[in-house]
Amino acid sequence: MNAILKDLCSLSVHERLQLVEDLWDSIVEESLPPISDETYEELRRRAAWADAHPGQGKSLEQIAEQLGVRL
Repeated sequence: MNAILKDLCSLSVHERLQLVEDLWDSIVEESLPPISDETYEELRRRAAWADAHPGQGKSLEQIAEQLGVRL
């Protein structure tokens, strides 16, 4: 077992789980493609609409059903 792994194994279970979560988050962040300013603003607009109109939007499942797509 290499020295780094030995050091990691000395961490508590909570600390190791936090490390796994932090590593996973860093992988996700690096693998996401950048979004344009226009896309970001559209997402903000839609989120604001959803917040202002609770219960009036459609779920992903409802949209998929209407399109005849299986998730």
